[in-house]
Amino acid sequence: MEVSIVKNIFLKISEIEPSELRKFIISEIGEKSKDKLYNYLKDLSESYPQFEEWFYNIVIPEVEEKTGEREILLVVSEIEGNPQAILSGIAILKKSKEEKKICTFRVHQDFENKGIGTELFERCFEYLGTRKPIISISEDRIEMFKYHIEKYKFEKTQEISGIYKPNLIEYVFNGYLK
Repeated sequence: MEVSIVKNIFLKISEIEPSELRKFIISEIGEKSKDKLYNYLKDLSESYPQFEEWFYNIVIPEVEEKTGEREILLVVSEIEGNPQAILSGIAILKKSKEEKKICTFRVHQDFENKGIGTELFERCFEYLGTRKPIISISEDRIEMFKYHIEKYKFEKTQEISGIYKPNLIEYVFNGYLK
């Protein structure tokens, strides 16, 4: 599906009020914001079996604490002829003294090759305070990231087999998984 983007809006979940968040990303009646975000990412549970528990029990509470150690960056796109902005990209970040990491990074398939991924990476780098954050990518998704791995000269530092799913290699860049 070819979409014509009017404008991309980049948001930090910790900095926006729930009512504003709902205005941007809730299109299904009654769907809560955090469920909308999870539903956008839930196919990751195939590669990361504990994804749902991690998202609801670690990510959401840590973002809600607003300590700055965990953040969710969203990209919502205004589309020509569509009154509802559409969630087009998301990144889940961890910024602690020990670790600066991109935990999750997605651009919706209808919005690929439109510069959203590059701008979202730039926003991740800005938030994390580094252009070389730790990021791990499963072998079944590595091709999707090839352009950005090369563009940002990410250095492969680990290959771990079966860490998230049996017989699947996880490639780690710019550091080591703890």
